[in-house]
Amino acid sequence: MGTSEDDWVSGGDRVSGEAGGRPEGRGAPAPPPADPPVHPPPVDPPVDLPPVALTSLWTLHHRASAARRKPPLLDDPVAVELVDRCAWPLETWFGRPRSLPEQYLARRARLYDAATAEFLRAHPEETVIALGEGLETQFWRVDNGTVRWLSVDLPDMLALRRAVLPHGGRQRAVGCSATDPRWAERTGTDIDTPVLISAQGLFMYLTPAEAAAPVRLCAGRFRRGVLLFDTLPGWVVRCPVRRFLTWGGTFRFPPLHATRRSACPGRVAERRIGPYTLGTGAAARPLYLAQRWRWVRTVFMPAFVRLDVSDGR
Repeated sequence: MGTSEDDWVSGGDRVSGEAGGRPEGRGAPAPPPADPPVHPPPVDPPVDLPPVALTSLWTLHHRASAARRKPPLLDDPVAVELVDRCAWPLETWFGRPRSLPEQYLARRARLYDAATAEFLRAHPEETVIALGEGLETQFWRVDNGTVRWLSVDLPDMLALRRAVLPHGGRQRAVGCSATDPRWAERTGTDIDTPVLISAQGLFMYLTPAEAAAPVRLCAGRFRRGVLLFDTLPGWVVRCPVRRFLTWGGTFRFPPLHATRRSACPGRVAERRIGPYTLGTGAAARPLYLAQRWRWVRTVFMPAFVRLDVSDGR
């Protein structure tokens, strides 16, 4: 697969790369060609993004800090290298990285990585679709050498991503909103192909009606699809916690929403995955043990959810 040509779909949405079909011929399919060597470009692009898109830089800021800890909370060398190269005043915008967001984001990333790795062990050459990916660096944390990766995000965000991160032959991008169903027609997969759809850190910025759209699309368009998403508890959404997240910085978080799974009777099966491990030292164990009670998990803790279409048929 190559990425030398870019196409445009209707409405000005940008699609980078090829359609992504399998090689045809007798016998076992030929392995995809090796990605050409990539050299990280110099990083000093202008950032002119809406607040929701800018949260991707806040996440990167804390994820890189978590990866620098001794011992590291997350193995993410690409994020560390990007922050070291970039000339963005991240601490001016977002303040110094704070321990609780660091732990939360590192734990969330590890949960997504584990679920994605599980999918790729069963389907090593299939497609992962990352909705609202921003500057997430999960591809390099879970890459098995054969996975096909599709990033779905707004065109301006994709342009920034292409400017600051490497882009190989197995990575493609569709420039549209994650709530726009047109991206599902650009996956290069058929309706019965296993596919993993990841919405890491996305649904909390969508209204309940908007968040329901990817759930319905996954249930209706991908018969062997898996959807991963995370949610925030209602008390986080209602309290002034957003100010704490960027204490000492100039950035202000956009409104957050608590997400409930859309009802798709007979089409999906829901599995909550976790628990979240937050806190360090003496505080960590009671927080961990408290999550054994369902009402604690439901009322007080974030949730990581996996929806399996095939399980629910």
